[in-house]
Amino acid sequence: MTRLRVVVLGIPQPLNACRWKDDLCEEAGALGWNVMHLPTKGTSCDTVVQACTGADLLIWARTHGHNPRGDVRGMLRRVEDGGTVTVGLHMDKYWGVPHREAQVGVSPWWSCQYVFTADGGNEARFAARGVTHRWCPPAVAASTLGHGTRDRSRWPAGVVFVGSNIAATHGDHRSQLIAWAGKRYPTFRSYTKGVWGRDLADLYATAKVAIGDIAPGDWYWSDRIPTTLARGGILAHPTRQGLAGQGFTGEVMLLFEPYGFTGLAQQIADLTPARRREMSEAGMDVVERRHLWRHRLTDIERTALT
Repeated sequence: MTRLRVVVLGIPQPLNACRWKDDLCEEAGALGWNVMHLPTKGTSCDTVVQACTGADLLIWARTHGHNPRGDVRGMLRRVEDGGTVTVGLHMDKYWGVPHREAQVGVSPWWSCQYVFTADGGNEARFAARGVTHRWCPPAVAASTLGHGTRDRSRWPAGVVFVGSNIAATHGDHRSQLIAWAGKRYPTFRSYTKGVWGRDLADLYATAKVAIGDIAPGDWYWSDRIPTTLARGGILAHPTRQGLAGQGFTGEVMLLFEPYGFTGLAQQIADLTPARRREMSEAGMDVVERRHLWRHRLTDIERTALT
C-alpha cells in the first residue's frame, strides 16, 4: 500500500449524522494513507497551506457554503506551488439543477486541479467551464456494511422513504412517489429529515422495502444506493443509465421505470422472504467489492498522481 500524505478539507461529524467525509478519511486510513481531516468552515487559508506542506494530495470534500477564511483561490495555488495536487470532491448533481449549474466553474472550489463529482456524462460541459472533471459514483465506508437489528417498536415493518424532498432539485417525481406510497401503504413512513448511523441500519433491517428516487438526468445517482445496500436494505429505485455497469441490477435492487408505480407495487407484493434475503446479501456484496471509498480513492490517486 502507498503511504500517501493527504489533507482532507471536510466537516467532521458524529456517528449519528451524515458523515461521508469521515467515511472518506476512514477508508483512506484503510489504504494506509496518512490523513489529516480539517474542518473547511472557519479554518484559515494559511492553516490549510501549512497543513499541506509535504502532502501528496489536498482533497476538498465540499459542503455548500463552507469555505476557509481568506483568499481561497490563492490558497489553492499556493498549495499547488508547494507540490501538493488539489482535488475537489462532491456527491451532488450540478447540470440540470439551475442554482448549482450557474455556479459551475465560478467558485474557487471548481479551480482545483481535478474535480470529482457524481454528476457523470458531462465532461465536455465541465471542460467548457474550465473544470477538469472526473465521474465519481457515490461510495460508503466498509464500517457501514452489515445488517442492523429489527426493532418494530421504533421502525415500521413495511415501506419507507428516507431522504430529503426539495422540488427545485428533485423535480416532481419524488413528491408523486411519496404521495403514491402514502395512499397505497397504510403504514408507509417518510423520513425526510434523515436517519443516520446505527438507526439507519436498524430501520433497513426492520422495513420491508425502502423506496428511492433520483434527480432527473443520466449517469447520476445519490449515495442512497450504496448507503442502503451496504446495510442490507431492499431498495426500490428508478432505472438509470449507468447503474447496471456498476453492478446495480435487478439482482440487488427493485428497479422500476419513473412514474411506473403500478409495476413497482407488483414487485413489492412479489418480494418473498427468501428473495429478500438473496437481494440483501447480493447488495452488500456488490458494495463491498466495488463501492467503498477505498475504491474511489484509488481511482483518485491513479488520476491525480500518475
